[in-house]
Amino acid sequence: MNYVFYDFETTGTNRFFDQPVQIAAILVNEEFEILDQINEKCKLKDGIVPYPEALLINKVNTETLKNAQSFFKMMDIVHKKFSEWSPATFIGYNSIFFDEVVLRQSLYQSLYDPYITNTNNNRRADLYNIILGLARLNVDLIKIGFNPNTEKESFKLEYLAQANNIEQKTAHDALSDVHATIGLAKLIKLKYPEYWNQCMSISHVQGFRDYLETDNVFVRAPSHPSHKYKPISYLTHNPNNLKELAFFDLENNAEDHYDSRVQKIISLIENKNKIIKLIYINQSPIILNSDYIKETKIFSDIELNKFKLQSQNLSKQESFINNLNQALVDRQDDRAVNQAVPTELEAQIYSGFSSNQDKEKMKNFKNCTELEKKYIMSKEFKDPRLREIAYRIIYAESPEILSKQQLKDRKNFIAEKALSKEEKVDWCTIDKAKKDISKLKENDKYQNQKEFIDEIEKYIFSEEKRYKEYLIS
Repeated sequence: MNYVFYDFETTGTNRFFDQPVQIAAILVNEEFEILDQINEKCKLKDGIVPYPEALLINKVNTETLKNAQSFFKMMDIVHKKFSEWSPATFIGYNSIFFDEVVLRQSLYQSLYDPYITNTNNNRRADLYNIILGLARLNVDLIKIGFNPNTEKESFKLEYLAQANNIEQKTAHDALSDVHATIGLAKLIKLKYPEYWNQCMSISHVQGFRDYLETDNVFVRAPSHPSHKYKPISYLTHNPNNLKELAFFDLENNAEDHYDSRVQKIISLIENKNKIIKLIYINQSPIILNSDYIKETKIFSDIELNKFKLQSQNLSKQESFINNLNQALVDRQDDRAVNQAVPTELEAQIYSGFSSNQDKEKMKNFKNCTELEKKYIMSKEFKDPRLREIAYRIIYAESPEILSKQQLKDRKNFIAEKALSKEEKVDWCTIDKAKKDISKLKENDKYQNQKEFIDEIEKYIFSEEKRYKEYLIS
């Protein structure tokens, strides 16, 4: 199966409200030969205010923010390419909890199905998780990065690339970061193909489930540099969520918990020690069976035999596992009841799936070139989220089809959010951007970028003026 390596540069770190301004992706085969690539930049959507520090890091200039292609045209290109490249394994660096969410959000806000990387036989993996796992296997196959500012080891992409002599022309440029990610992945596959292939085999739900049948004792790779491998034994999955798996931490005494009732089991899941650990298959976790324990000496043979015996006894505790199943269901139900429905469209991405009828209408809307017809189609979605997204696309791409009053109302809506004085709103406002600029000017770290900071400040002031004019137009 081919691989798609990808990376985003964004206006900030909020996965729901910030926007990608650069998306780069490279399609390679299993030998890492480049087959195709994209490197797209876009201007900001009306109403998006960038965090100045984010611009300093990713070096996206203000001319791009004002005059590049639209966000929606960029996402049309990305969706088209990702669809053409499928099926493939989509890989980013530290991507599962950021780039992957930003990608879904961007597709959702562009009226595309957001789950492109884990549907239609696609798979996804996170090279950060893979490297963390490899680094703690007691095998000297990859050099850990070194941050000269903190004088400590670092798993940041730029420092890993430097340590392993992998070319990275410009850190925090999406295309350069993709090349560095490919270089590290290629290095791992070359030096330890068994480990690489293992990580790829569990990069999808069925592969992960099949792997659970190979043993009764596993180790879970660390998800943070300060963590270590944990010996675990698979117990069950949430009856209402097949991707939520429950494991017992074998460094604890299982017999102490055999008689636990539902509420006690919930505490075992939620307490600080997390004696019962939940693993979500769709978050690209890395687990390894006991063969790796023997090979790398993560644990001694005596410890391994103890883990195996405890795991065998656990599998016989039907009452405990039944109570665990109920605990998993109860926790999920409690979250559903207590979770308020988000008020902002951006945060509603997981508030239900689109119907098949609406999915068909999404395709028809995207393919329609007649503006009058497209406007009518925007009102025909059953899902109110999709109606609002379609309206936003029309406003951005074809504002001439809207009446003066509609344009005024939309501009007022946009300006009120951008000019909000509320500090606690989730998105960046003009006020937040101004405060960010003040901090940057006082930060010695950015003293050599004063000219760029001035350029960003000038841009923010011009945006403030524009949004204020929206309120009086």
